[in-house]
Amino acid sequence: MPAPATIAGIKEKLDAERARLLESFRDLPAEIIMRPGEDGWAIKDIVAHVAMAEEVNVKFAKLMVTKNSPAQLDELAADYPDFPAPFTLDKFNAYMTDRLRAKSWVAVVQALHATRADTLAWLAQLTPADLERTGGHAVWGTQTVNGMFRILVIHDKAHRGDIEKRVTRDR
Repeated sequence: MPAPATIAGIKEKLDAERARLLESFRDLPAEIIMRPGEDGWAIKDIVAHVAMAEEVNVKFAKLMVTKNSPAQLDELAADYPDFPAPFTLDKFNAYMTDRLRAKSWVAVVQALHATRADTLAWLAQLTPADLERTGGHAVWGTQTVNGMFRILVIHDKAHRGDIEKRVTRDR
């Protein structure tokens, strides 16, 4: 088993947790996938959020490899000129999830798979030195690129738990 801080180890952890996330909603009926929970988010919205968050976090990690702080956050913010300032995580999550909410369930799942494929393709190009590059994440503080990959695993796990609780409650 590869060490978690190696490219192979990171990929293994990403793959394993993503497989568990996918299993959490596989074969669910559309009525459960589309039914809003107490927080207003349906399982579809949670999955859309996971895809969106990975896209944004990997975009930031890429900036960590190529730019120095604070240019990283400035450049990331420039990609979302219509986002109403000031930044809060909840407001940004809602803003980004609304962009995917209009898509079909099939399109949301495709986005989840496409985002992960892009993440893994980029990961395969990195060097050990790239994994140690740092940046100031808007929520998690100073992170390494390796830490950003850990956040993706933690994020999948947290939202898998949200889905599993919802499924248990709704069945």
